Amino acid sequence: MELRQLKYFIAVAEELHFGRAAELLHLSQPALSKQIQALEDSLDVQLFERTKHWVRLTIAGQTLLETARRILREVDAGIQVVKQVAAGETGRLKIGFTEATLFSLAPRIIRIYREQYPQVELSLTSSGTEAQVEALRTHQIDLGFVYLPIREPSLSICPLFEEVYVVALPSSHRLARQKQLSLQSLANETLIFYPRSLAPVLYANFIKCCEQAGFVPNIVQEAELAQTRLGLAAAGIGITFVLSNMQNLTAKGVVYRSLTEDFLALKLALAWRRDESSPVVHEFLKVLTGVLKAG
Repeated sequence: MELRQLKYFIAVAEELHFGRAAELLHLSQPALSKQIQALEDSLDVQLFERTKHWVRLTIAGQTLLETARRILREVDAGIQVVKQVAAGETGRLKIGFTEATLFSLAPRIIRIYREQYPQVELSLTSSGTEAQVEALRTHQIDLGFVYLPIREPSLSICPLFEEVYVVALPSSHRLARQKQLSLQSLANETLIFYPRSLAPVLYANFIKCCEQAGFVPNIVQEAELAQTRLGLAAAGIGITFVLSNMQNLTAKGVVYRSLTEDFLALKLALAWRRDESSPVVHEFLKVLTGVLKAG
């Protein structure tokens, strides 16, 4: 039994006339009769009762009509899904974020992508850059908003923009009265920073900046999440640092101040596997390109 034979059968069953059905199908009547006969032979049942003057379905034919319509509907629906998958219009997309990227460009890209591809299921996870690189390597995520540099040859990278760190300190602190701070003014302060184990390069660069300003930083607490560091700062544990885009994050009892000299900066980028073949991923990259061009 072939799908085209089911289509021919449905046409005859609905018209109850081989001539009219043949015209609708753009077939000759003998060719159509031959296909119906082949279908009956393959099923070993009679589907139609025929005379020179009329055609009608047998009980078996009536049963097959319902089944044939359902089969063709399911096939058509399946073909549509396949086409949507191939076009990147449906499927699942797993995206990783660092905490700070949720306060910058990433939400805008995600919002526009969801508007254009509402049938794609998005799975969003938050983790550090190194964890995301590993997740990309092991196919746990498809895309990652990460910070450079990344030394992983299996990944493609699209740089986005650079973000600088600002100081976050208790609003009651004596330095809070200043509009800008020098890094050297923090020499005798207790500091809260990102864990060395999670971002060794960032940590080393922070130490280097402080040493260039003439002091060794007194780091009394490490915390991965910016919100945790801000909470510790509000509690008077010490002064901390967050990326500038997080100044929009309201933290009671904390104020933000920029530094007068060049300080730490991170380059945000989007990473994905070089050999990625998923249409969903490639459609996301098209959306990203459009957002970047629009500015």
